[in-house]
Amino acid sequence: MQVVINIIASLFLFFCLIWTLLPWAFGIQNYAKSHGKLLVVIARASWLGLLLSHPLLIYLIWFENISYWLILALVIAHLVFCIFFARDVGTG
Repeated sequence: MQVVINIIASLFLFFCLIWTLLPWAFGIQNYAKSHGKLLVVIARASWLGLLLSHPLLIYLIWFENISYWLILALVIAHLVFCIFFARDVGTG
């Protein structure tokens, strides 16, 4: 049963990683057009942190004994990122 839970959690994290790569990247680009340099650096650092946290959590799920509350914390980080930086994810 633990293997099934790990597979489901890994797939969820993989799809979140794809979401971070595509829509959030467009959101950062649009955010950079209308905000100052310091805010853009903070936004890009946050995006990079989100990007790196997904493979790290997938690794921890399979090779370490972690709490699944970390996945909830990552979902909350996505919501905070969306509220502050990536509201406009359009490509135009």
